[in-house]
Formats: sequence, structure tokens, C-alpha cells
Amino acid sequence: MIDKLKKIKISDKNTLRIILIIIFLSMFVLNFLTPLIADDYSYALTYGRTRISNLLDIINYQAQHYMIWGGRTIAHTIAQIFLMSPKWIFNISNSIIYTLIVYYIYNFAKGKNKDDKPYLLIGIHFILYFLTPVFGENCIWLIGSCNYIWTMFIMLALIYQYKNNYDKKDSIIRTILILLLGILAGWTNENTSFGLLVIIVSMIVINKLNKKDIKQWHISGVLGNIIGFAIMILAPGNFVRKQQFVEESNIVVRLAKRIIECTGGIYTYCFILVALLIILISIYIYNHKKINSYVYSFILGGVFSIYPMVLSPEFPERSWFGVIVFLTVAVAILLYNLEDINKVFRLIIIDSLIVLTIVFVKDYYSLVQDIRGLRSVWNERREIIENANKDETIELNIYYTNNKKNPNYGIADLVTDPYQWPNTSVSDYYGVEEIKGIETY
Repeated sequence: MIDKLKKIKISDKNTLRIILIIIFLSMFVLNFLTPLIADDYSYALTYGRTRISNLLDIINYQAQHYMIWGGRTIAHTIAQIFLMSPKWIFNISNSIIYTLIVYYIYNFAKGKNKDDKPYLLIGIHFILYFLTPVFGENCIWLIGSCNYIWTMFIMLALIYQYKNNYDKKDSIIRTILILLLGILAGWTNENTSFGLLVIIVSMIVINKLNKKDIKQWHISGVLGNIIGFAIMILAPGNFVRKQQFVEESNIVVRLAKRIIECTGGIYTYCFILVALLIILISIYIYNHKKINSYVYSFILGGVFSIYPMVLSPEFPERSWFGVIVFLTVAVAILLYNLEDINKVFRLIIIDSLIVLTIVFVKDYYSLVQDIRGLRSVWNERREIIENANKDETIELNIYYTNNKKNPNYGIADLVTDPYQWPNTSVSDYYGVEEIKGIETY
């Protein structure tokens, strides 16, 4: 029996599938445990303060939202479709999208090589899990996920055409489809969309330097990206919202301060990735190995996803997600061919992943327990609301968490003033008069 077991071999392709399934299941548990929070309740309502129930409600909402708040129409449309659907649909869909993003990054690293390296897939997931500043906000929270991983999926779909399908022939249909994909990808997220533009343009330049022709669909993708980006940035709501931020300092002083803050953010949020890039590039140079030119495209994309934020009065932690993803792709490309330089690097990578797996299991268990607490709080809140007199003020305990991967970390929970957000959105969502948050410490 033991001899038969020894003869059983699992192919790299099947190992990849098993790892992808494990990643999906681990994300599904987190999504399943996470209730609606904060902005979820706001976007679940029409501007008339009733629940969104059909596509016409969403269209009307987004038209008003574009004029008075912002231009992220694609992300918020996706979110509102989920918010008028049973939560389990989002739980499954969001877990799939995250898993596909990990697989996209793996495919960028693999390129046209035939050999699969399953350990790299695990490494990519660990990088995103451990190095995303607020993992829960970006990858688990409904509104946050639609703004970041769903839009990133669209952007990676466009990059894939330039990275892995660059030699595809021209056709009218392909040119139009890439144009539309470019518009969607550009109309997603302010800073990351600009980084995306830098990536695909640099890929065209790299291929042109390698004597490859520039096709019509290459240009249509860039044009689409610019169009989508312009539609998002020029939304009247952006200028309306900007007026809420009053800054008294001179514009030169403000810009200088923001440049310093953005540069400091690289150390705070990207130090490990930057260190890895420096070490890996040094190994390639020392061993006289050619570096895949696309590595520089993704590094540039990461950099140009940071510094456009000097034009914004704030740079929230969740906005670093795109930077992390682009730099992760660059690291993954370098890691894929590392063992070709010296076989010992494979052992180092695998040993590192074994250690990280132990850390991940412990951290993941802690996160699951923390999010279970969040779920219990909202289950209790719903029970209190359902049994309360709808015309009276309902008092609910305020929730706190110190776990940065918890989707509620850094997100507004209930406040003591029943007339302030998000209390107003929660009370409108459940059809009650007032909800007041009670401090528990």
C-alpha cells in the first residue's frame, strides 16, 4: 500500500488547481463571515432613501452620484448590483475574483513558459495577504472590494492583452472590444488607472524597440484607457467634493508636503516589495542574466500610481492596493526565472513559503475569529432592530477592532449622534426612526 502511494504523482497543473481552490475557499470563509458595513448601507439606498431594487434605481443613482460626488461609476455600479442581490452571490463572486487576480499575476510571471511553478502561486497570495495595508477593506468589504479588486481585475484583463496576447492579429472586432475594455479599465480608480496607462504604453514602447509592429488594437486600448480615465476624473462630483476640503496653505507648500508624504508612504507600505526588487534585480545583474523588460513596466506602473495622489487632499491606505499589485507582478516575474540562475534559490523560496505558511495559518485563524465577532455584533443588532419599536431611538453598542485585516478596521461604525452618518444610512436601510451608538468603554 505504501509503495503504491509513493508512486502517486500530482502534476504541477493539478497542484495549481488545488492551490487555487484553497485560496478561493479561504477567501469565501472571510467573505461569508463579513456583514454589510458602513458605505454598504449608503450605496444600498437610492437618493430618495429607499432600498435600491432594480437596474433603473442604479442608473438614476449613478447619474446623480456622477454630478455631486465622484466618477467611479463602474465600481459603484458593480457594488449596487450586489447590494440589491442576496449577499451569498457577492461572497462567491468576490472570492472568485480575488483568486483570479492571484492567477493573473501568476500568468504574467509565467508568460509563454511551459513549466508551472505552484509555489509561486502561494507566494503571490501571501504577498497580497500580508503586504496589502488594509486587506479587509480592499478584498473583503463589499464596497471596498468593488472599488479595488473588481476594478483591478478589469485592469489586469487589459494588461493581459498587451503582456500575453501582444501578437494577436488586428481585426475590427478586436479593435472595438479592446477599446471598450480600455474605457472600462480607465474608468475605475483614479491613481491606479494612471499607472495602468503607463504600463500599457511602456509595453508598446518595449515591443516597438524589439522591432514588433504596433497594431490598431494596441492604440485603441490606450485610447480607451484615456477616455475612461477622463470620464472619471472630469466628473462634476469630483469638483463638488473637493470643496469640502479646506486647505489654507500655499499650493506649492501643499504639493511639496504631499510629495514627501507619498515618498514616505513607499517606505511604510512598499518597503518589503522594494527591497525584494532591489535584491532580485541585483542577483540578475550579478549573474549577467537578462531581466524581462516588462518588470520595468510594472515598476513604473507602481510609481505612477503613487505620485498622482499629490493632487488629492488625502491618500487613504486602501489606495495603495494597486501599487502593491503592480509591484507584486514585477517581483513574481523575477522570481519565476530565479531558479534558472541557481537551483538553490528554489530551495530558499520553498523554505521561506513553509515558514510563511505557518505564520499565515496563525494569522488567518485570528482574522476569522475577529470577523466572527463582527458578524455576531451585526446579527445581534439586526435582532434588536427587528424587535424594537420602529418609531423610537434604538441604542446599539459601537464595534471596535484592532486587526488591520478586518474589513471594519478604519471604517466608520455607528456613532453616538443618531443624525450623523453612517447611523442615518443604517436607520433608513432598516426603516427605523433613529439609531444611536453607545460607547462600551
